[in-house]
Order: sequence, then C-alpha cells, then structure tokens
Amino acid sequence: MTDPNIVSDHPDWDVYDDYTGPEPARIIDDPTLPVTLYDTLVPLDEEEMYVPNHLDADGTVHFFAAVDVSNQPDYNDLSYELRYFRAAQTDDGRLVHDAHPVMPLANRGDTPFPRQTLEMMLMEGDLDNAQELAYQTALSRGLNFPDPDTLPPLNTGVEYRFETGIEDDGSPAIQAVKAWREGAQDQETRLTIASYGMQPELEVDLRELNDVRENNGLEAAMNLAESIAVAGGYLHDGRDDVRLFTEGPPDPFTTNQERERSGADFIRDYGDEDTQPLPAVTSDPMSLHAPWGEVARREREVSTGLEGAAWFEATFEGNPEITLLEPVYDAVNYAVVVTDTDPWTTELMVEKVWREPGGSVGSDSLTIDTYDSDDEAKREVADAARATLLGIHRARGLEALMHQAELGAMENGHFDGDRTDTRLFRDGPPDRFETLAHRLEGEINPYWNTSGERIESPPDETQEPGSWDELLAAQTDDEPAPDAHYWQMHYRPVETPDGEKLGTALFVTEFPQLPPDFDDYIDENGMDDTVYPTEARTLEMAHFADEKDAAKFDAEFRGYLVPGLLDAVELAPEVAKLEGLSGEWEEMDYRGIVDYMSGHRTIVRETDDWHLHDPNAEREAGEQTGNPHIEIDL
Repeated sequence: MTDPNIVSDHPDWDVYDDYTGPEPARIIDDPTLPVTLYDTLVPLDEEEMYVPNHLDADGTVHFFAAVDVSNQPDYNDLSYELRYFRAAQTDDGRLVHDAHPVMPLANRGDTPFPRQTLEMMLMEGDLDNAQELAYQTALSRGLNFPDPDTLPPLNTGVEYRFETGIEDDGSPAIQAVKAWREGAQDQETRLTIASYGMQPELEVDLRELNDVRENNGLEAAMNLAESIAVAGGYLHDGRDDVRLFTEGPPDPFTTNQERERSGADFIRDYGDEDTQPLPAVTSDPMSLHAPWGEVARREREVSTGLEGAAWFEATFEGNPEITLLEPVYDAVNYAVVVTDTDPWTTELMVEKVWREPGGSVGSDSLTIDTYDSDDEAKREVADAARATLLGIHRARGLEALMHQAELGAMENGHFDGDRTDTRLFRDGPPDRFETLAHRLEGEINPYWNTSGERIESPPDETQEPGSWDELLAAQTDDEPAPDAHYWQMHYRPVETPDGEKLGTALFVTEFPQLPPDFDDYIDENGMDDTVYPTEARTLEMAHFADEKDAAKFDAEFRGYLVPGLLDAVELAPEVAKLEGLSGEWEEMDYRGIVDYMSGHRTIVRETDDWHLHDPNAEREAGEQTGNPHIEIDL
C-alpha cells in the first residue's frame, strides 16, 4: 500500500518540475464517513488500519465499518453499530456514499458473528452473499436493512426533469428540477420556467418540453425551457451567470446565454480577421405564419369590392377549416370547428369572424373541449360533439348553440363561470345573441341557479312525443332538484352466454358518497383507500355495435346536460326507456364496485335482450309526423 505520509515527506514537490517518481496518494476525508479513503478508494480506519473491502466494476467500494452512535437515541447503552457502506467518486469530483445498519457492537473492535464472515466475503468478491447475510443479520436484530433484491445502485448521476409546482399566489407552474447526491444527502434545486392561469395551458407546454427532451436530447429541452423562462421574466436575458442552475455539479449542456456570450467574446477577440461580414437580416415575428398570411392575402384580393354577407361568402369559400353558420350575416358570423391547435391537441371551438377596416379577417374563439390528437376515437368524439352543436343550431338557432357552448366551456374548465364580463367573445362587433351569464345576471345565483329556482319557458307545442326535446322539457318541472353526486359514463363489452360478441353497452354509474367534483379531488390528491366508494348504482342506457358508436352517443348525450339543472343521473333513465331498456337503477355490491374499478367489465346478455341503437329513429319519427325541428341524430 502507498505510504500515506509521502505527501508530508515532500512538501516542496510542486517545485520539482522534473520529478518522475510516484504521485502522492489521493486522500478523501469525509467527516460523515468512519474511514478515510486513499488512492483508489481504499478505506483506512481512524488508526490507519486497512478495512476489508470490495471495489466493483463500476468503481464503487463496499465495506463494513463500526460507527459511534453513543450520541444517537434509542440505542440504550450500546456505543457502536456495524454498518454496510457504499462509496464512489463521480467524474465531476463528488464523493457519494450511503450506509445501512447491520448489528449493534459493544465497542469499535468488537467482532461478534458474522462480522468477520462479512468482511471475508467482501475480500473474496462475494458481494451478493455479503449483502444477503447483512440483510438477514439486521432483520434478526430489528434493524432496517433493504432487501438486496430491491437495493438500487448507488446514485452517482445528476437527474434533470420537468415538474409541476405551485407559485406563492397559488397559480400552477412548470419547474425545471436538477437532482443529485452529495456525500450522504440527496440534493435538488428548482427553477420556475413559467406560471399559468389554467392547468390545460400548463400541460401543453409540459408535454412539449418532455417530448423535446425525448426526441432531441437534454440540451434542446433545457434551451427551450430557458427561452420560456426568459420570455416570462423568470430569467434575465443579460444575466451575469450564464448557467441555468447555479447550484450542484456542472451541467452537461450549454445554455442559450452561454452560447451567445461565447460568440460575442469570439468576435471581440478576433474581430473581422476570422469572421465574414453578413448582410443584415430582419426577423419578422409573423414569419411562421407566412403561409397563412399568403392565403389571407389572396382571399382579400378575391373579395375586394364586396360588402356584407357577399364578402364573408367569398372570403371563406373553400376554406377547409371554417364553414360559416348559415344564414351568413353582414357584420359578424360564427362557425363551429374541430382543429389541431398543436401536434398533441385537438380542440372543439366556436369561432367568431368579422371584417376589419383594412379588409382583413378579424377573429376570436372560445374553446369548448380538448382531445388527444393521437387518438382517432377521441377525434370522432370531437366531430360528434361538433355535429351536436350544429344540430342545436339547426333546430333552435344561434343563441341556443351559444348557450350550450358556454355551458360546455365552463364545465370543461375553459371558461370562468364567475367572470364579471358576461360576454362570450371580447373582440369584434357586438354579438347577435345574449349569453346565459348576461341573461341570468340578476338572479340569486347568476350562472347555474343551483338553489332550486327553475328558468320557466313557455310550452312548446311542436315537441314530438318521445323526442329529446320532450325529455328535456319533462326534466324541468317544479320538483326540488336532487342532491348532485359524482357519476361516470363507461362502456362494457357484451357477449351471449355462448361467448358470441354482441357489441358495447353504455352505462351510467352514480356514486352517492362522492361529490360532483370528485375528478378534481383525484387530480390534486390521488386515489387512496380513504376515498374508495362502498356505495354505487348503475344504469344500462343503450346498446351499440362497437365502442366508437358508444363514444359518439356519449358526446351527444353530454351536450344536453345543464350543470345544476339537468345532469346525467336524471336524464339517463328516460333515454334508456327510449332505447327499449328498463331504465331502472341497479344497486352495486362491494364486489361489483371492485370489478368496475379494476376494469372487469364484460357482461352477458341474451340475444333477445339486445336492443341495438338506431341513430335514425328520432329523425324518422319527425319525418312521419311532419315535425321539421327534430334533426339531432342520436
């Protein structure tokens, strides 16, 4: 072994430029370790005696050592404890280590069984059996030693991730997190990237950051995070410290600011000798939208000289994104669209468009709901929801459509029901409809009337018996509104007793012990046994050929729900009766709830009990009676 006193014997080695002898031994002295590590992590105790050890292929040294615990509680009069240590030195110079208790010792030199056996196993390289014996020894003495099968490797790396957090004002935020281990302690530092008014906006940026990291690497993701933080004022573009994280080990990426500073230093040092002059480049902030701008320019050329409705028709003719609601008016018009707003998100929106003084198109939009762009079934649900809104427009007009859009946007968290500005759109000419918020502004509860008041409507003699219109009217009677509970729509595959597949059944399940906003609670706190329901009832509402058809019906059904006035639990029984089913609620026992929660959902029905939904049934009924208002395909 290298003499540890070699350094003190040669205090002037630094001036021996021609010295070719052995380098002084590297010494690592961590006060939280009971040993000093020399050279290639060879442990010596406080008396500089060799401690048996094993150095594995990853550069981690394993050893057992006595630790003075006389100043620690709950050890009675025992002064020492044998612990299993792992230690390693990282490429960036950090010493990282951990320890786990094995057995109490009477004194530092005490060697009860199996201390010497453990040390011998390490010397022979039998690490697995040494860990197993240490585990069993600690277990027999009531000490907490991890199971060797689940013992993770010593954490020597630096981890980077993006997480959500909460700012001091309560707003949700995205944070860049850097985590590492130093000595025996796990460390981390956080940098707020941006804060948001609504969670869906946050999720879009968080998903983009994680996707960029997965597809383009850590540096690209951190550069994007830096740009977002600078734009939001959480980082200064001209900061003195160019790093993104000012604590912990060096980062393995170059920041935007560091790259810009290096470029500026290079030009300052070398000037024109090593650089060529470049023509000035002006950056147009709208350059990303150039293709759209070219389309808009051509549309203006086509519609030049036109006025009113004719201008709108010429401008939007052949537009694949927007089909204006008819009839088209002179000042302002509207459209219901399903569009991809980013690579991951499809949105159902109501668009408002008008003509600006310069002849360009002005627009404003209201998001009603969002869907996963990669899920074709969700796209079909979005298209079905759009068709429902268009059906409402055909049957009841623009104001009824906007009322449903207003309710849907509030229910899905894209619009504030407590807003002071009761308009649906803040930009453009005055709208051709009155919002629900404005109409109910003088009510006790200006948005939902959840106290039990009902909005009285004159009787409609055009309502066809058995139609959806009649069902909705039947639910708005003078009976006190029942207490609202949490409910879910779900689909269950159906087969005959012989195993023949019949299709998909749509169910509504109510949980009377859970509040209506239970989804928000789960998103915030997660699911645990304290909130697991023990009471539930379910209702079989309709039968479909497959889950896609069920999802379309589900979306249209939800379009008729009015929070605080009409919910799924009230409407579902009447719909089930129209579908030829009993419309009766079935109480679920504990096993039924467990099966539902765990996804065991296949049910068995006789062929005679299978009533496949006919989407044209209501339309045909309207045609037979000559009622032109029944046009909503359910």
